[in-house]
Amino acid sequence: MKSLTRSESLLLLGLFIFLFFSLGTSQLMLYSLDEAKNAECAREMYERQDWVVPTFNGQLRTDKPPLHYWVMMGSYALFGVSEFSARLGSILCGMGTILLIFAFAWRNFNPRVAWISALVLLASLHVGVQFRMAVPDPYLVFFLTLAWVSFYGWYQQRQKTLNLAIFYTSLGMGVLAKGPVALVLIFTAIGLFLLFQGTFRKAFRLGLVPGLVWTLLLALPWYLRVHEATSGAWTEGFFLKHNLERFQAPMEGHGGFFLITPLYVLIGLLPFSIFIPQAFVRAWKHRQEVPALAFGLSIASVVIGFFSFSGTKLFNYTVPSYPFVAVLIAAFLDSVLDQEMAWKKLRPSLITYGVLAALLPIAFYLGLRLDPVVSHLAGWAIIFLTFPLGAAAAWCRFRHGEFSRTMLALAGSFVVTAVLFFQLAYPIIDRENPVNQTISSINPEEKVIAYKQFNPAYVFYLNRSVDVVNTPEALAEVLRAEGSVVVISRTEFLPELSTFSQLKELTRKRDLFETPTTILFRKTPSPLPRSL
Repeated sequence: MKSLTRSESLLLLGLFIFLFFSLGTSQLMLYSLDEAKNAECAREMYERQDWVVPTFNGQLRTDKPPLHYWVMMGSYALFGVSEFSARLGSILCGMGTILLIFAFAWRNFNPRVAWISALVLLASLHVGVQFRMAVPDPYLVFFLTLAWVSFYGWYQQRQKTLNLAIFYTSLGMGVLAKGPVALVLIFTAIGLFLLFQGTFRKAFRLGLVPGLVWTLLLALPWYLRVHEATSGAWTEGFFLKHNLERFQAPMEGHGGFFLITPLYVLIGLLPFSIFIPQAFVRAWKHRQEVPALAFGLSIASVVIGFFSFSGTKLFNYTVPSYPFVAVLIAAFLDSVLDQEMAWKKLRPSLITYGVLAALLPIAFYLGLRLDPVVSHLAGWAIIFLTFPLGAAAAWCRFRHGEFSRTMLALAGSFVVTAVLFFQLAYPIIDRENPVNQTISSINPEEKVIAYKQFNPAYVFYLNRSVDVVNTPEALAEVLRAEGSVVVISRTEFLPELSTFSQLKELTRKRDLFETPTTILFRKTPSPLPRSL
């Protein structure tokens, strides 16, 4: 049978990735805080035809630059405002990232390393989640990967002018995706790689001055426009709060010991993360004779190291390292799969994974069972039995010396689980979220306000602004002025809300896998005076 060419492989793989990442995206509500705010911000900008000032609920939003909003706006224009439209850009970025790393591995190693690299990423449930979300991280990951791949093409003397043009364009897009962190990660990783190779002087041939001028021409106009349009408020909020303060100290409770960041990578890239220690050791040993290994090791080390020392630590921060960690894993597996003594190198990792795979269904079952909101859905944990079944199949193939089928069994169990989870289980679990469960209590003509805190998804699904009041005095004033009004809040504020006798509780629902409980009240009409 004729082997597929690289172009044919890219085409088929791209089609599969798009369909795979699209699973469930139309069925899942934009319920998580970040998704809801991003999707609504893009809609508000789209409705105003404003490409400069990002707002959520009518208020300035300083969290992130505009690239993901712009893509969502374009998607809304083409396909209408929906969950799928909000997530389409992330799906395309996921497809592009895996195709880039596939082509990188094919060119710099061999087709088998390319296919294993793609399998490592497709098998990761965290990758599957990340590239299905309406958040800016997929855009950053794609443009970081594109920048690094194009730089390496330039370094290898291939189409130097084109690769430099792509490199500096990617820098500009990365800055528009998530700010200056893109420049820090890209240039730090490149600098470490050049030091590894003893070729740091090559940095002076990168055309830094004209290249960075082009990068600034792409990114700076929007930053200047939004600074002017908001009298500096966006600039202050983004650079001081969401960059400096986020790096210096934990925000919103997302801190932790510095080793939690590499742990995120080990969890996020299961099942193939069991080979990360051997992959990193091999890459270090061969960093001189195989520059592509040194390059991948540099990128992984910089991304993981940088966010290990960040005050705020989030699971998604490490995702830019995943594509090149996948290449390191694939190169390691490729080096041992044909060796007669491969079993000695792989057996400890496979045994470790077998133990983890046996525990994962139990962990998912307990996670569902112990949450009162979804405890009745704990039976869906049965789909995670594919993990131990896949581990058993992998061990069986491994014992027979069929190492390629061992890898396919590992990857296949996770891909099948992802299909079942995103297409069947997750949409059913997602319906239990408090927004979906309570929004039907609100009449279309009623005024809706929030007291202190509320889930931002209400704004998206009500398709209108929700005024937020923060003091009992402000709430009393609104209640006096309005005839019929619904108040959204949380049970933690019940002592204050219970003092308003005209408020009648409509419903309450606890958040999914979190402690806050959403509660809705309606102002009841004052009783009419008795007739004489």
